[in-house]
Amino acid sequence: MDEPILLKGDGSWPWTAWVEGDDILVRGVATAFGGDNDPEDDGSTASGVNTKGNPGLLGCALPMRDDALHALRGSPIPRMPFGLHPDGTNNPEGAHVTVVFEGGVVHGPFPVIDLGPAKSTGHVLDLTVAAARFWESNATANNFEARVTYRILGAARYI
Repeated sequence: MDEPILLKGDGSWPWTAWVEGDDILVRGVATAFGGDNDPEDDGSTASGVNTKGNPGLLGCALPMRDDALHALRGSPIPRMPFGLHPDGTNNPEGAHVTVVFEGGVVHGPFPVIDLGPAKSTGHVLDLTVAAARFWESNATANNFEARVTYRILGAARYI
């Protein structure tokens, strides 16, 4: 059996990722972001899809490496195209993630729509409020945190 390929980025992040087949896997803490009640978020995303006034938006943010942004410098996750186009339609060539919550409950795939969380948080994934509610029905950007393993489908090609 082959040893897993570990992705450490520049080594400054508090977690690592690994390659399994065509996918990249990451384990750690997920949080939620965006929506109408997130005081730290104006609703803008890097993909151009807005989280404000969009309560059913299913998606996530990954800390994809962007050395021009201090908060994402040196990330183990390579930069990939977003899973939604700015108009909210699916981008089949973009990144999509399945999330395994504690107990083996799997949800997704969710399109990647934004960058984050920042290295300083120690978190591995941000879910939109609608995506977080698959796990916790009263989840908001202010109260959601869960231990997860997520799989970025087909992402190994970006290494």
